Amino acid sequence: MDDPRSPDPGDAVDALLGLEDLARAVGLHPAQVETFVQFGLLEPAGGGEEMFSLAAVERLRTIVRLRRDLGVNLAGVAAILEMRDHMADLQRELAHLRRLLGLEG
Repeated sequence: MDDPRSPDPGDAVDALLGLEDLARAVGLHPAQVETFVQFGLLEPAGGGEEMFSLAAVERLRTIVRLRRDLGVNLAGVAAILEMRDHMADLQRELAHLRRLLGLEG
């Protein structure tokens, strides 16, 4: 069952959320989200205002799980997210190389 607080990614591919909307989607106070932004765990999508892509909702949920459920401090969260991002980059690169070599499957 879908979380009613979650934006539907199918609604708009380029949809952006404000800081308060992002916080509300995950059940946090906006000040907590601002702390994560200041620590570099979340990055605004661009522009002058703090607007976030829909992907930031899932990233913020991951941050919350690491902090609340596993007790990871902010530095640890940053390290884990960096490793996850690097792994995702490597997986995309590997998939691309497999396609180039005709090894899909």
